[in-house]
Amino acid sequence: MLKSKTFIFLITFVLLSSLSGLVFAEESEVTQEATSSEIGEIIIETEEEITEEDLDIEVQSVLPGNPFYFVKEWSRGIQSFFAFNSTKKAELKLKFSNERLMELKEVVRLEKGSEVIEDCTKRYREEVEKIKAQTERIKEKTENNPDVDKFLQKYTNHQILHQKLLEKLEDQVPAESFEKIKEAREEHLERFGEVMANLEDRADQIEVKLEEGLENVKGNEYRDFKNLEFLKRLEEKIPEKAKEAVKNVEGNTLRKLQGDLEKMSIEGQERFKEYLGELSGSKEIHLEILENLKQGVSSATESQVRLQLKEGLEEGREKIMTRIENQEKNGNCPVIEKTATGFCKEGRVIPERNEEGCLIRFRCIVPAETEDSGQESPSFIPNNPRHEGSGSSCITLWDPVCGEDGKTYSNSCWAGLSKVSVKYKGVCGSGNNAPFKSAPSSGNSTSKNQNNQ
Repeated sequence: MLKSKTFIFLITFVLLSSLSGLVFAEESEVTQEATSSEIGEIIIETEEEITEEDLDIEVQSVLPGNPFYFVKEWSRGIQSFFAFNSTKKAELKLKFSNERLMELKEVVRLEKGSEVIEDCTKRYREEVEKIKAQTERIKEKTENNPDVDKFLQKYTNHQILHQKLLEKLEDQVPAESFEKIKEAREEHLERFGEVMANLEDRADQIEVKLEEGLENVKGNEYRDFKNLEFLKRLEEKIPEKAKEAVKNVEGNTLRKLQGDLEKMSIEGQERFKEYLGELSGSKEIHLEILENLKQGVSSATESQVRLQLKEGLEEGREKIMTRIENQEKNGNCPVIEKTATGFCKEGRVIPERNEEGCLIRFRCIVPAETEDSGQESPSFIPNNPRHEGSGSSCITLWDPVCGEDGKTYSNSCWAGLSKVSVKYKGVCGSGNNAPFKSAPSSGNSTSKNQNNQ
């Protein structure tokens, strides 16, 4: 049997080698055009470009529609045939999904049209499903098998990049292909969470892997803002047993971003405002992140830099609120009254939507903990590298609870610090009387209405 496999492999290798020259000759001009540009079209506001090198694959010069694409597919099948254990097969599926995604990126860049884009998107989604199916065949967890642990870290690193690239592609594709890309991104995020929770039972190791993956993401000095958006999206999709790990990473990332901004020069903070004005992605998630940052800064020791930062965050908030309002105008929802400048200066702005998903208004909420000047600042906590809630400090991640005193707290940690029992989860008076289940929490929840604006 082994001799027969070897013979098949040698014949295949010779055939692929002979055809590869023809394929490369046909596509070399496209590849040169794609790689010679210092700044690709995929770069928008963060000056980062996800390349084949980032995903440990070769440049994808052979695209669907090429008459020799079948050779590439055949090669993938041969590689899978010669992978002899479940982890190696999962690694191959990861490699193929990376290739499919970069093929999609390239056909978008070349403006191949919605039909080709949707075909590439379909192929990519199928490969993502294959990874999940293959990892379900891996019987060992990362704790017991170093090869599985190594695979999961690589998988995590790559999936974070997949999400960032898919989000960028949403802004690049024709309108008729937008929903397909968006569906692919959301489905990919769900599969990512399932694979991670399936292979890793230890919450602390999920945190480690996510933090390492985020640390490897290229970008400018504000990249943690986009990392927070990714974590909020992931939290909504990941299985319940892994949510707390995601929240902890989110808390750590928020602290890090807040600390970086507070140490930044006035010029750096001005650039941050410009960055917020051009940022793609979910505007409602961006608004929540800004509010988390703003609440932390508002009770910090006043200094010129921090005063400047607080003002900059308020200006950024107004810009994002305007973009949300403009988005509503372009949809089928009724136009709401424009929010006044300086609205909710001392509180937190929450978008409220009706059952149809239309924005009704922006609501101003002043969390109870900010009313008590005796509370410890929820600002950057350098002595707490992994978990919030240690000692007497909480962070400002928004997962509101209504206290027995009738006041809304940013999260259960703040209610506990105030020695107030939680009546129910949600904003007081919101009509949400969901019972509160006591559990360690970093205090964050992502609204189900936070669509990509």
